[in-house]
Amino acid sequence: ICLATTFLWFLLPTPGAAQYQFGYLSYQKALQSLPEYATAQSSLRALKEKYDTEAKYNEEKFQRMFADFLAGQKSFPQEILLKRQRELQVAMEQGMAFRKDAERQLGNAEQAMIKPLVLKLDSILGEIGRENGFIFILNTDNRDFPFIHLQAGKDLQEIVIARINGQIIPITPETPAEGENTTPAE
Repeated sequence: ICLATTFLWFLLPTPGAAQYQFGYLSYQKALQSLPEYATAQSSLRALKEKYDTEAKYNEEKFQRMFADFLAGQKSFPQEILLKRQRELQVAMEQGMAFRKDAERQLGNAEQAMIKPLVLKLDSILGEIGRENGFIFILNTDNRDFPFIHLQAGKDLQEIVIARINGQIIPITPETPAEGENTTPAE
């Protein structure tokens, strides 16, 4: 028997037992609602612009070298011609290596900037989960859960965004979560 099936089987309510509840939200939307997210994205854009400027400088330098090579190739002695070809090859390889390294550096920078935001959001979700007795909170991004039974699950999107903004909206049976009459549209 599959472990996931076994796990879900244990979650099914039995007659006379308390019904388990869970929450769900779009993690990406919640992450993007953090005030620090806009700052991180702005910093990433600025860093990308710096790398793009340097890459453009390298390309223009290579194009100048290539134009000079083409203009003089018929008049260059063999040794100078070979030297210029090697210089062009080195410049091209350096440009490609720079672009690859820039992509890697940007990816690392994005991970470093997003990690504290993910930890903050996970902490907020943990608080909400513990406060409301949820056994788990689902991420509805990627449509992994095309159907969620709304009597068992609570849409936490507005509640989480309110918490991010310093407001606490309690979840009680009398005050269902926002959007509880529809299936998630993520």
